[in-house]
Amino acid sequence: MLESWVEAAASTGVEPPRKKLKPNTPPSFLSLPDEIILHCLARISSSYYPKLSLVSKTFRSLIISTELSYARFHHKTGEPHFSICLQLPDCPRPSWFTLWVQPDQIEKKKKKNKKKKKKVRLVQVPSSSYAPREPGFIRSVGSDCYAFRQTYPPSQVMLVGNSEKFLWDNAPRMTVARVNPSACVLDGKIYVLGGCDKEAAAAKGSWGEVFDTKTRTWEPLPDPGDQLRFSLVIRKTEIIGGKLYVTSNEKEWDSVYDPVTRKWDAIGKLLECYSECKVGNLFYSCGRESCMWYDKECDYWKYVKGLSSLDRTCRRGLIQTVQYCGKLLILWDKLANRRSNCEEKIICCALVALEKRQDGHVWGKVEWSNEALTVSSSYLFLRSCIVRK
Repeated sequence: MLESWVEAAASTGVEPPRKKLKPNTPPSFLSLPDEIILHCLARISSSYYPKLSLVSKTFRSLIISTELSYARFHHKTGEPHFSICLQLPDCPRPSWFTLWVQPDQIEKKKKKNKKKKKKVRLVQVPSSSYAPREPGFIRSVGSDCYAFRQTYPPSQVMLVGNSEKFLWDNAPRMTVARVNPSACVLDGKIYVLGGCDKEAAAAKGSWGEVFDTKTRTWEPLPDPGDQLRFSLVIRKTEIIGGKLYVTSNEKEWDSVYDPVTRKWDAIGKLLECYSECKVGNLFYSCGRESCMWYDKECDYWKYVKGLSSLDRTCRRGLIQTVQYCGKLLILWDKLANRRSNCEEKIICCALVALEKRQDGHVWGKVEWSNEALTVSSSYLFLRSCIVRK
């Protein structure tokens, strides 16, 4: 029913009159007040928005409006949106791309239902109705969410909102204007690093700073020095064993900060072709040759069965694995052709459904696997984030 409605709406291509209708002419969907159309749009998957935005100017303006976000929050129809941040050689500033997955469609051929191949794209943000709004880098502390802007110009603004409310308020401002900062949470405190001019930050002693959510105050972190201080964009920050680990794309080593001793140290690089995440109650680790899983009931890592073909496909160019819609989303890249001097790479992604069976084994099923974006071979992957909207 939803598919037929979308197809019918998209096939019109012309916006009908909104006030007067000819006698004996049945009213069209677009003759309804904008408020009603808005709430109808909020109840369907955002995967349909690109096609619906072609129906009329009214649809397009409503789809890119903030009012639609409010309506989706009101109806509790928000969906997770996966985005990645890349440094492209022809662009001085980092670029964000959002994953768009074509909604399921059924094609009838010779009286048999046949599924069409699913289309998957990484669309640059902002990009019309695919991804009209910039992604925010969000970290949660309890029921509160804190957001940092990702685009220019740099800003000291940090927003705070509650998971039960949609409206955002201004939190106490950071001491340094930042863009594309990285952040993580430890013991109710938000550690924010990078995203600013390192020379200016060094002069102020605020290349990194920490926000205490209880006292609502900022405090600068000790300066790690030129050897450990990275450039504008940090690839990843994470908490391991009560310490803050910072990963860079430009150094031969990474950094670790101990909040107890307030000291920075250099550490060796983690394996590049390695990524770990948690899906449900299980931990998953993808490396050069396999995908493995682990839980508290066993004392060693086991292979995920059923993914041998996928392991062979992405083992050399693994970028990242993340939990997405309760499944495993795997990203990797490959040369656009087999020439060693190829100037382009293709970023691919696959969605894997996971099932732990009664025999104790975990099986994976690839729901789709597609090429999503072509980039220069000298690009750098910086980070990813998932925002529900």
